[in-house]
Amino acid sequence: MTARLFVPAALALSVLAAGCATKSYVREQIKQSEGRTGDSVTRLDSSVSQERGRIDGLVVQVTEAGELAGQAQNRAEAATAKADAANESAGQALARADQTDSRLTRLWSNRNRWNAGDTAVIRFGFNRSQLDDRGETALLDVVRQLQDNPNLIVALEGYTDSQGPADYNIQLSQRRVESVRRFLVEKGVELHRIQSIGLGAVRPAAENTTPKGRSENRRVAVKLLVPVE
Repeated sequence: MTARLFVPAALALSVLAAGCATKSYVREQIKQSEGRTGDSVTRLDSSVSQERGRIDGLVVQVTEAGELAGQAQNRAEAATAKADAANESAGQALARADQTDSRLTRLWSNRNRWNAGDTAVIRFGFNRSQLDDRGETALLDVVRQLQDNPNLIVALEGYTDSQGPADYNIQLSQRRVESVRRFLVEKGVELHRIQSIGLGAVRPAAENTTPKGRSENRRVAVKLLVPVE
């Protein structure tokens, strides 16, 4: 009897012990599972944080790229504006060059063609080539016109009356022309703008048969010439 009672009791204790062991095992498994879950969550949080950091970095890069693109566009627009201005300036310069070329071509074609302007007559005493006060006063007006108009040139033609040898009269007319030319240069007229020649007794302005006529022939004709455009 006692043996039969002991068997169920032993079975009960065995079941109880097994039950306790099973609970401990379950709790251990749950604890381990919770640990693994916690580790997974931690790793997931870390991955999420890293991904967020990467995304934030990408956003910053995109923002900076947008700013750089905007700056590049502004520089491109400025460069385009400068290029347009340069093209406009080049077009204007080309137009001026064409105008200048046309004018120079016209001037070259007409380089030996001049229109006569004002003429001043400088008188000289008998056998003299020096300028007097009246002659210098008349030449000052010629100087003023030449200074006011750089396109003008002046042609000097020297003459004498018919008295004396022809060779001497040629030399005398040349000395008279030289006196006028020297005065103009001293007053600032460029030498290349002055043409001069001594012609002696040719082309008389009056008859050489009277003192008055001969005095009118002792002269230098100062002719202002205007280029044909």
